[in-house]
Amino acid sequence: MLWIALHCPTLSLDWIERRFPAALIPAMAVTIRKGNQVYIRQANKPAQQWGITAHQPLASALSLFPDLVVLEHDPNEEMKALQEAAYAALRFTPNIVLQCSGLIAEISGSLKLFGGLKKLCRLLNRAVTVQGLQLCVGVAPTAKGAWLLAQSTPPHTVINGAGAKFHLLLDFLPVSLLESAQAHLEVIRGIGCKTLADLRRLPRGGMARRFGTGLLMELDQAYGDSPDPQKWFEAPEYFQRKMELMAQVENAGMLLLPVQRMIEQMCGWLVSRYTAVSAFSLILHHEYSLRQPHRSTPINIRLSEQSNDPGHLMILLRERLDRTKLMVPVCGLELIADEITAGMETNLELFPTAQSEATSLSRFIEKLSSRLGPQAITSLQAISDYRPECSQRFDASGIGGFSCRGTHRDRISSELIRPAWLMETPLELKLQRQQPVYGSLLKLISGPERIEAGWWDDGAITRDYFIAENNLGQLLWIYCEHDLARENKKKDWYLQGLFG
Repeated sequence: MLWIALHCPTLSLDWIERRFPAALIPAMAVTIRKGNQVYIRQANKPAQQWGITAHQPLASALSLFPDLVVLEHDPNEEMKALQEAAYAALRFTPNIVLQCSGLIAEISGSLKLFGGLKKLCRLLNRAVTVQGLQLCVGVAPTAKGAWLLAQSTPPHTVINGAGAKFHLLLDFLPVSLLESAQAHLEVIRGIGCKTLADLRRLPRGGMARRFGTGLLMELDQAYGDSPDPQKWFEAPEYFQRKMELMAQVENAGMLLLPVQRMIEQMCGWLVSRYTAVSAFSLILHHEYSLRQPHRSTPINIRLSEQSNDPGHLMILLRERLDRTKLMVPVCGLELIADEITAGMETNLELFPTAQSEATSLSRFIEKLSSRLGPQAITSLQAISDYRPECSQRFDASGIGGFSCRGTHRDRISSELIRPAWLMETPLELKLQRQQPVYGSLLKLISGPERIEAGWWDDGAITRDYFIAENNLGQLLWIYCEHDLARENKKKDWYLQGLFG
């Protein structure tokens, strides 16, 4: 087995900052109470520029910067942020474990699919970083070992313990990283143990009597000497995520980053369930006021082809957000997967297939619909009617009625030859020596084909169709009305369509 641990050293601040637009993040700090005193737990970079640091009394911090935004440490909100990051990580592996300040992912089954450890580690790191979390990454053959390595490395770095150097890397880690050692740190340091290697050299019986069996078990699990069962993260049956913004947003462009995070979460959820989305909604929530009784602005997206690709879904939402005028500021976001369908296997063939080409066309049409509006997209629909002028129509219902796979070939016999272009109104042809003329005298090369239909709607026709050719080599589809009463009289000829 192979594990990647993603440790979030600034999680107490990250879950708050990710709810601010990047340009509106204030100087703020998270506090923690120790007895009757309140201390700074973590401070963000704008606050650090004013001299505010961790472990500083709150009163001292406020004396340095009175406008400091102060929030109390909230483990529940931190866990919600980790759960949202786990949604995004599900795109790369279904085996995710939540920790108190990060995630652990078992990735041995995903290495080949994503091109090896280095590339998979980069993709997984990016997916969780996009969720607004700063990461320290550790890779190891054990879950506990990967977590200890991640806790020991500086932010934005990766330490790889997947090879033979794994035990050596663990040996140099400080004892303070072990959760079971926290209550005994003074005693352990007093006997000269600073690293895990020092601790392992102690007699196991004496360690068990003095520190309990939990410390030995944690050591064995880290080094792979004993089993370490994990509880996998389980995604809910339905996807509906809400996010409250910490600032009033008046520009739709400032919503792109939080919206992208929610889209990544939804796509991870879809991949974990082997499904795709065919319709989803983004709801912009507003504060209620007498001037603006509407508390929300829905943005509904319907796809012509199901998808779980975050890049494609984000393009559609970006186009719609660019066309959305915010009458009042936005204070919250909600993303709902409205229609879920069974997912399709990704095309892994060397050359593109008809399916992949149809998907590309569908995505192009969806992008046009999002940019220009659904009313700007029309599709040609086949009608079960033998009259050529009634056999098709333009449907202005948008992409909801469009599908590259929804063909009507079963309605048209393969033995019938039809032109590529039909005249909107049949063109009456001139006659020369009782023969139709279009550029030159026409030569009939095929026909007649009798079409007699339309008696059911007072549009009855009886026509004899021919394929004709002129001196320019053009092939035309022409007809004459069939009338027994005018069998020996002059016939009127009409051009219905052109081949080519």
